Amino acid sequence: MQLRNRMVPWLWLAPAGALLIPFFLIPILITARNSVYIDDPMGFLKPGLSFASYAKVLSDSYYLAVFGNTLMAAAAVSVITLVVSYPFAWLLARSSGSSRGFLLWAVYLPIYVSVIMRVFGWMVFIADSGMLNQMLVKIGLIDHPVRMINEVSGMTIGMIHRYLPLMILPLMTSLQKVDDSILRASANLGGGQWFTWWRVVMPISLPGAVAGTQLVFAGVLSDYVIPTLMGTTKFQLLAPAIYYEATTNAAWALSGAMATIVIVVVASFLVIANLILKRVAPWASI
Repeated sequence: MQLRNRMVPWLWLAPAGALLIPFFLIPILITARNSVYIDDPMGFLKPGLSFASYAKVLSDSYYLAVFGNTLMAAAAVSVITLVVSYPFAWLLARSSGSSRGFLLWAVYLPIYVSVIMRVFGWMVFIADSGMLNQMLVKIGLIDHPVRMINEVSGMTIGMIHRYLPLMILPLMTSLQKVDDSILRASANLGGGQWFTWWRVVMPISLPGAVAGTQLVFAGVLSDYVIPTLMGTTKFQLLAPAIYYEATTNAAWALSGAMATIVIVVVASFLVIANLILKRVAPWASI
């Protein structure tokens, strides 16, 4: 009986494990293995044990710039989505009935639409002659259209739109735990709105903020579609660079080293974020 009880959690995990092991773990192991192989000028991989690809990635100014660009983009998009998501998630957490259903629908709907379709929509909207530029010119904020297509600004807008739901949903879950009685207690003790928000609401919502930041940061680091379709080669990001090295230059070991470093960066970020949260806010550890 005890053995059966101990086996129950593993049985529940079995379907997810059956998917994760062949389609996630094995490709990662193959990528890590390829990263220590040797690139052959003929376009093949030579089996071996070499860290030349890692040395090249970590010493070449081009690859360092690509890593720097990607980390900056991931940090910027994470911060912007966090700031934008807080008021919306708070409204969502305090709403009910049909208004709550409408707000949830507004969050979920973009997820149902292909990212390719969303990118084409943004291209139409932010084009030189698009609706956004026409509106800004008409109200007098700008004298001439601002170029955003295939620029960092346009790519950032597309990423914020793509990853906003991943920030809003964990935040909403955390903010739902803020009980009205806690807010009333803060007000009765003389706490103003901003004091209550900063000292009561913000600490309770930290797990959602950290979880959302982790999801957005990791997503931007590995994003291929938006940097390719809306970005610029003057601000190269990692995923398109890895694809280019693997398919155009046939540098499989080099691209494997870049991908492995990305995985290590993402895993390190997740672990460090959780450790910091556990340190500064032990009541809100996730």
